This record gives sequence, C-alpha cells and structure tokens, in this order.
Amino acid sequence: MSSLQAPPDALLQALLVHGGCAVCCYDAQNRITGWNALYTEFFPEVASWIRVGTTFEETLKAFLRLQHPASTPEQMVEATENGMSRHLNEQGPIQYQRADGRWLELRMFLLPEGGRFKLWRDISTQIAPGTDSELLHRLIAAVNVGITVHDADGSLRYVNTRFFSEHFLSLIRGVPAIERRVTQASYWKKFHEIFERDAEFEKLCLSEVEGPLHHPVTLQARSGRFYRIQEQWWEDELVSIWTDVTDVISRKRALQQAHSELSALNRQLVELSETDSLTGLANRRRFGVQLERAQQAVVEGAQAAVAIFDLDFFKAVNDRYGHDAGDVVLVEAAKMLQVHQGDDICVARLGGEEFGMVFRGMEVAKVLAVCEELRRAFSQGHFRIGAQRLRVTVSVGVAPLTEYRNQSVSLKKADDSLWKAKSAGRDCVMFELSWPHVRDGVDDLQVVTDIRADDEPLSPEALRDKYALPVNQHPVFTRPHWQEAVRRRETVDDYWGWVSYKIEARSQDQ
Repeated sequence: MSSLQAPPDALLQALLVHGGCAVCCYDAQNRITGWNALYTEFFPEVASWIRVGTTFEETLKAFLRLQHPASTPEQMVEATENGMSRHLNEQGPIQYQRADGRWLELRMFLLPEGGRFKLWRDISTQIAPGTDSELLHRLIAAVNVGITVHDADGSLRYVNTRFFSEHFLSLIRGVPAIERRVTQASYWKKFHEIFERDAEFEKLCLSEVEGPLHHPVTLQARSGRFYRIQEQWWEDELVSIWTDVTDVISRKRALQQAHSELSALNRQLVELSETDSLTGLANRRRFGVQLERAQQAVVEGAQAAVAIFDLDFFKAVNDRYGHDAGDVVLVEAAKMLQVHQGDDICVARLGGEEFGMVFRGMEVAKVLAVCEELRRAFSQGHFRIGAQRLRVTVSVGVAPLTEYRNQSVSLKKADDSLWKAKSAGRDCVMFELSWPHVRDGVDDLQVVTDIRADDEPLSPEALRDKYALPVNQHPVFTRPHWQEAVRRRETVDDYWGWVSYKIEARSQDQ
C-alpha cells in the first residue's frame, strides 16, 4: 500500500478477509491517508491526481469532471453533494459496472479513530457467462434499467447504482435512505425530491399497503423525464424495476398532437366543404345531412318540416345593379334568415338566390309562423345598394317530413309549394300536406287544420271564414274528399296544423 500508515486491527482483519481488493483510506477530515496498488489498477484515471492529504471532495470533483464532461456547474455542485453524502453514510455492498465492462462491489468501513476505508472487489469472474446472474447483469447494462431488491424483511439487498447515478444525481444521496422498506407510503415519500407532486405520486405517498405496487406506475421526474416502475415478488425478494420511457411518451404525445392537428384540419376541411363561401351559411351538402337527420327524428316520432325561400325577381337585381349588388343582397338575406338559426333550425344556401331551412322537433304551426315572420321581414324591409334602397320580397314553399316518405320527396313537395307561391303572385308562403295515414302516391289530397265531422253542415264560404289565415290564404280541399273523411269519422290532418293554400272556390257542388 503506497504510503499507507499502519492500519488498526479492524482494518488488518478486513484486508485479510477481502484479499485481492482495491483499498483507499481516509482520515476523520476525509483526507486520503493511503491506498494500495490494486486501487490504481482498478481506477487508472485517478493515478495522476491521487495524493496523500488530498481531500475526498477534491478527488470526487476531478472524477466527476472526467465522468460527466457535459454537466453544468449546477449539476456538478449537486453531484458533488451527493457523492459526499454517499462517502459519509453508505456502507454497502453496492454493485455497479464500470465503463470498461468490469463489475465491482464496494464496501465501506468506519475506523475507530474516525475516518473510513473503502474496499472494491472485482466480481466480474463471479458473474460467469451463461449463468442467470451474468444474463441479468448483461440485461441491466444493455437496456439501462434501474433495479432495487429488498428482502422479505424490507432490507435493501441490491441497487444498480450506475443507473440511478446517471438518471438521478440526487438519488445517489438518497440510496441509504431506501435501505429499509415497510409500507409503500413510508418508502415512496423518500423520493419526494425526485418526482413531481402529481396525483399518481401522491397516491403512492398515502398508501399504507405493504409489498409491491399492484400495477405499474409512470411518474415524471423533476428533470422532465418519465419513468415506468413495476414491482413484484421474486424468490421472497421484492424487485423494483425502473425504466426510462421518456422517448416513448414523447413519441406518443407527438402522435397525439399530430392526430389532434390532423383532426382539426379535417374539421376545417369539412367545414369549408359544407359552407357557402359567399354567405357563410351551410351549403346544399350540409343541408342534405341536416335534412336526413330530421327525417330520422320523424321516424322516431318527432315533428319536422322543410322550407325553401326564393328571392323574388332576383335576376332583375343582377341585371339592373350588377352582380356585386346581387351578392350584397344575398349576404344580407342570409343574415335575415340566420336570426332563427339554432339547434332545431338549420339555414342553408341551396344555390343562386334559393335558401333552405330544416325545422326539427317543431310543430308545423310554429314552422309556418317562423316562415311568415321572415316573409314579412323581407316584404317590409329594404336592402341598401349604394345610394339606392331596394325592396326584395321572398316566396316560400313548405312541406312536412313524414314517416311515409323519404326526405327527398318532402323536399320536392316543398319545391312544388314554392312554385305555387310564385304562381300565386310571389311574396307569400305556401304549404303542402298529405293525409296523415296515406302513403305517398296513393292519395295526393292536400288539406289543412282540423276539419272534423262536425264541420259537415258548413258551406265553403263558412269554412273559409272558420279556417282563414292572415294574408288572405285559406285551406283547400275538394268536397268529395271532405265528405269521405266525414263518413269515416276521421280528422283531416289535425296533426299538422295550418296549411297555407288558397281556397279553391270552384268545387263540384258549388
């Protein structure tokens, strides 16, 4: 031993027991007092600076600079504090693998007069190729996982310090504190300087369960990295395996972010594909989707209707004021219709000067009230085109959705009603209804309101007065059809409410 003073009996006995070990001794002030030749063989990198009287802290800083050349000054300070803590408190045994591949076991002993000495034993030959121990150590070195092993009494049997020193500089100082393990709470609380105080870690710190974790947990360290910890019993020993899963979580988060961005882009593309670029309303495509949903609601027992709005004499606006003025009228018309847009009403531009509205879960009487309110707003309002104030009316055709026909037929009926509104002089609302229990194509009778059997004595003039709507519109029916309904004791479409067709005075009996 180079410059080694005569050791006490305890040291001599230890050296005899641990023959073939590298030895380094320190006094009570942690200054080097001696070492043997095997020490510099084990650690050739220290040969240039190890001297008698050099403090452990000085050798530690030199070793850390060599081992961690990229560390920041703050990290070096923390690593130095951790190394000093291990030097003053640990006893071992600690097994770890050096960069050259050798496996060493470190033990530390206190001296009676103060100070301590350290013994390193090369255990590489004990980890014979092909044995379970060799495979385990090779696995640990290859995959860089952290492992702690506690026996059934809770005493620490093994910790691969290399992993923890590389990942948790502060944990090195904490290793002696985890030598005992009782409940999960008492054990995991010792890691409070390492992990973020998230819900998962807090749960561990409150658990009074003994033994291993019931399921793997993933915890985030204050460094920002993530570790998956899994525990289990193995031959009466509790094994805790730590795996750095930061890259996996980063990739997962990147994929989630990419998926979120792609979903948002897809939503934008769908929105663009279903939106009219001029007015911002839904276009015919989205209108069709809403109409189909309304039809499904009708099949399930709800009420619904469809309406088509057409700006009267719109071609004359374009011809006289130009297409830019026509676009202004279309945009303002869209704003007027949007007043009623909501969860139960969809407003769309179907093309040109034609707009559509789908009414879901709404009684026909209310549908007609909304359409009439809008018609009146157009009729009484004005559009400003430069210095000009232009009045543009609207014609409206409305039809109910029924379970006896699909939505395309109902849309065609609304279009037919629109044509009748145009034929009736424009600036009006026309409504189509079929017999409530007759399938399409069997009877094309158009009726309104609740004309009942007790109406039989009434003349067409009396019926006109009884069922009159505002704006001079009346129900239409033929006397033979009405008499047949009376004979069957049926209500003629009481379900749908008002129908805005003009009374046809030319009946067979009149």
